[in-house]
Amino acid sequence: MTTVFQRNAADEISDPSIQMPHRILETSTHQFPIDVLAQRLEQYLADPSSVQEKYPWAARIVMGFPVSSWQRHLVWHVGQKARFISAVWSGAGLGSYLTNEWLGSSAGSKALAENSEILIDGQQRLHSLEEYFMDRLAVPDAQGQPRTWSEVGNSERKRFLSTIFAHSTVCSDDELALRKTYDLYAQGLVPRAHDQRAVQ
Repeated sequence: MTTVFQRNAADEISDPSIQMPHRILETSTHQFPIDVLAQRLEQYLADPSSVQEKYPWAARIVMGFPVSSWQRHLVWHVGQKARFISAVWSGAGLGSYLTNEWLGSSAGSKALAENSEILIDGQQRLHSLEEYFMDRLAVPDAQGQPRTWSEVGNSERKRFLSTIFAHSTVCSDDELALRKTYDLYAQGLVPRAHDQRAVQ
């Protein structure tokens, strides 16, 4: 049987009652260099206690972003982290990371409401960057020798930091929609185990 691709369905055979899934939350995407993330990490490291005061509900902070308690733990092993960093050096596509722009205030406190500014997708990749920048991860150089960030010269650092890593954002205070978005983002890559999903 030969199948012919048709970009548009013929009106007489299309069924208007068939509806495919829709985006849960409107998403915007911007192209930023990794340097933007490095600057955020620098700001966090300059005063980590103020960031922890701002997000007391966060399960952890990754590259200065709060991560909610309903997201999976840090699960990438050293090899996966090193492969990601090597992909950055090699110019491979990095996909995008997703954050929530929504800001809610907690009554009578400096803390922001839960789910404010959370990192929704990209935790493993951003944590790999953080580990590398903090010299807790080494990756092979062009000769195959393991190198940490502090061993790399400024011209090579500039090349790495100028690599584009797309930043996608949503803006919502609806935790269920955020959880569904979190689960949806994992479907096209490495599916999360059932116990790692936010919506059970």
